[in-house]
Amino acid sequence: MRHLNSSLGLQRGATLLVSLIMLVVLTLFAVAGFNLSSVNLKIAGNFQQQRLLEAVAQQEIEQIISTSTAFRNDVLPANQTLCANGSLGCASGYNAGGYNVIVSAPKCNYWGTAKGYTKKIGELTPEDTDWELRAASTDALTGAQATVAQGVRMRLLAGNCPPQ
Repeated sequence: MRHLNSSLGLQRGATLLVSLIMLVVLTLFAVAGFNLSSVNLKIAGNFQQQRLLEAVAQQEIEQIISTSTAFRNDVLPANQTLCANGSLGCASGYNAGGYNVIVSAPKCNYWGTAKGYTKKIGELTPEDTDWELRAASTDALTGAQATVAQGVRMRLLAGNCPPQ
């Protein structure tokens, strides 16, 4: 009879040991799952911040495109910078969201007599022009940066596209 009791005692000890090992393994799986979800959350947050910075830069480009004065050769000299509020000659500007946005001077890539106009009549001849605009936005809090480039085609009077 004594022999049976000692065998049962050893089996109960083995069951306890196996269940403790299983508990440790399940705990490790749970911790790994929490860490993985935390990393995924950080990735999603960074992706969202990047898209926000791109949207801020795009908004500033759209504000500049909405007026043709930024594309006049006599108003904006080469390598000039536009502020976020559209004023000329500043190093940087802050929009309402607290993002630093710098829009480089529009760069004229192409110009030619507008389609449908066969004879040139001096400065009154319209030209089809292709421009490139670049805006760089920076989040002052995190230091994250995004740059957006956009092309725009405009019909302007002759002489507004500076020679390259």
